[in-house]
Amino acid sequence: MTESTRTRIAKLPRVLKPWRTFKLAELLRVGSSPLSPWLAFAFAVFVTVSAFDDVRLSVQTSPGGQLPWLWISCTLAYWTVWMALAFRPQWVAVLFVLQLATMLPQAVIGGPLLLAFGAIAVAAYRASLRSLTIMVGGFLVWQIIWVLFVAHIGMTQLWGYIPLTLLFTAPGLAIKLLRERALQVALDQKAADETAASAAVDQRAELARELHDVVTHGLTMIAVQANLGKISKEDLAKEHALTEIGSMARNSLDDLRRLILAMRTDERSSEDAPAQDAGLRPSVACIDLEMSFADIQKQLTGLGCPTRIETTGDLDQTPNGIRPTVLRILQESATNIVKHSGKGARCEISMNVAHDHLELVIRNRMTPGNPRLPVSGTGLAGLRERASRLGGTLDSGPDGGWWRVHAILPFKDRQTLH
Repeated sequence: MTESTRTRIAKLPRVLKPWRTFKLAELLRVGSSPLSPWLAFAFAVFVTVSAFDDVRLSVQTSPGGQLPWLWISCTLAYWTVWMALAFRPQWVAVLFVLQLATMLPQAVIGGPLLLAFGAIAVAAYRASLRSLTIMVGGFLVWQIIWVLFVAHIGMTQLWGYIPLTLLFTAPGLAIKLLRERALQVALDQKAADETAASAAVDQRAELARELHDVVTHGLTMIAVQANLGKISKEDLAKEHALTEIGSMARNSLDDLRRLILAMRTDERSSEDAPAQDAGLRPSVACIDLEMSFADIQKQLTGLGCPTRIETTGDLDQTPNGIRPTVLRILQESATNIVKHSGKGARCEISMNVAHDHLELVIRNRMTPGNPRLPVSGTGLAGLRERASRLGGTLDSGPDGGWWRVHAILPFKDRQTLH
């Protein structure tokens, strides 16, 4: 054996591998169709009575009292075929081939041949397309052999049997294919409904996050300023508190208006607009980060929490799709600082803008004392979800006497939200 021959033989398993895994059922995917229990029961009764009567007649008419075993086996074969059609369609192809085998030696066939045509017609709807292919193919081959070599009835009869066989399969197969199409349409509609329901849930969750971020920050700052104005004994301090409350209330109302406007923006407007990044709404597309940092610093410092901000890199290079999340992280962190900090509070905010991501760190000194305002427990979880949907991370926790919020948001491979 030459080296090239050995090489070809070695490669043969790889060449034949696709054929070893090939399954005809995957090519002919139309499976069996359901049958009413009452109709299946009627099939069983009919074929049982017919088979019993055939056996009775064959025994009575047999010469010399000898039992016609071939005829009885043929009767039993077509009985099992129809019982399979009624209750076990996955077996019908094999049983039908056995029926053809019992019919082949008989030159004169009456009832079994008619029942074979009927079985083909019912199997076109009831059985799988693979089983039907085996049955029709086997029946056509049987007809050629039986007509030419057993019955000796000539080619004319043969060309009558073959079209009749194909004609019998047409109605059941058409009904079966229409049913499969209707089922597919129903499945597609169900999948569309599930997708719509999932989208509605995601939309409600997104709305809940937006409302929490917009409302909680503003109301928390307003509540703290109101408390400071209430306990203050100086008229100037009270006036400052009222001024801050008015300013924060206006800012919160503006945020709510922008949020409502974004919710009412129709789908066509969003499609006509330039492609936007994850979490981006038209109303917040151009957030000024430098101004946002300054506002947060002013608010925290005014509430007795000296705040230092350090930024590196070009803030203007931050993609528009990242800016709303940066703003929400700042606002939520400031809200938590106001809620939980007492005397001696301090805050440090740093952000580094690199070429492919930004890193935001917010640290505030953990001071003793109980929270002055109710705690929702959902703010940081919402921020983690925001960061995750942008392809980034957000961690929070104690760090050597400080509470630390650390977020990394990439500029690429972000999930686009609609």
